[in-house]
Amino acid sequence: MNNEILLNVADIRHCSEVNGPGIRTVVWVQGCTRKCPGCINQHMQEHKEIKLFEPVFLGKILVQVKKAIGLTISGGEPFEQSLACALLAERFKQHGKSVMVFTGYPFEELQQSREPSVQRFLKSIDLIVAGPYIRELACESRMWRASSNQTVHYLNGSAATEEPDPQAATVEVKADGERMFLTGFPASEDLTWFDTLGRKLREIGV
Repeated sequence: MNNEILLNVADIRHCSEVNGPGIRTVVWVQGCTRKCPGCINQHMQEHKEIKLFEPVFLGKILVQVKKAIGLTISGGEPFEQSLACALLAERFKQHGKSVMVFTGYPFEELQQSREPSVQRFLKSIDLIVAGPYIRELACESRMWRASSNQTVHYLNGSAATEEPDPQAATVEVKADGERMFLTGFPASEDLTWFDTLGRKLREIGV
């Protein structure tokens, strides 16, 4: 019987400047049962296999990105793969790099969880943004929150305690030759621009 722990990954970005403090490696996991209406990553909600990685090996590869000061895990919902995410995060911590996580769960609910893998994952996190996305409370915040109900918690006093730069960009566009992917904390006009650009590119066959 194969008991190997695997992490289901939706996407990876090696050097992002909008998903936490500084330049960070970002791993988006696939699958989220919370399915918050209006979530920017709705394509990551379905529980389907995208790319499976052994998390310690993945961490060994990703930690070699020298420009990145740490790891950000988003999704999808990281705590639905808490053990695999903990193993990935621990690898980064071993190299002195910080770990940040975006989760749809309220922070207090995670703290009170009796699931060992949840507590193990929490111990490896330096900075967490917690709480469901609520469309009616959407905000254009530079504190890494998509809606004003979400809370920011500094847990382990590492490099991740750097405050957000009010002049920093809040969105990035990733293109891989087949599709474009918007990440960060877009304002409504950013989303309109991105949708318009995508439509025009499709019209000319790009």
